[in-house]
Amino acid sequence: MHESPAFQKMKAEGKTSKAPLTESFGQWKNLKIVILALVGLTAGRAVVWYSGQFYALFFMTQALKVDATTANIMVAIALLVGTPFFIVFGALSDKIGRKPIIMAGCLLAALTYFPVFGALTRAANPDRPPRKPPTRW
Repeated sequence: MHESPAFQKMKAEGKTSKAPLTESFGQWKNLKIVILALVGLTAGRAVVWYSGQFYALFFMTQALKVDATTANIMVAIALLVGTPFFIVFGALSDKIGRKPIIMAGCLLAALTYFPVFGALTRAANPDRPPRKPPTRW
């Protein structure tokens, strides 16, 4: 791998850090940014990932009483179908940035989790009538 042109220019000008770890984690203003990045962006992605994979598996086996083998196969198929999208959205994030992709994914998850888990419930229990919306708010 080669260094980026921006880093090579900084190195040639002598602007690289002498103590990068101390500057990153030893100064509060920089540490705040690191903590925000770790907790802020990573937390949203973690919620989406764990809800989509592990909670879906737990929900199917424990709440819906789907056979464990069937539930695992369904999650594995979903992962196989979704895996190419890591490459697609990774390439797109190289073009437009990581933040818009992550935020769009979190928004998409927030909008679709209830309908998706409702569809899982109906698929696991086809004899159950669909839930009717409340008559009054």
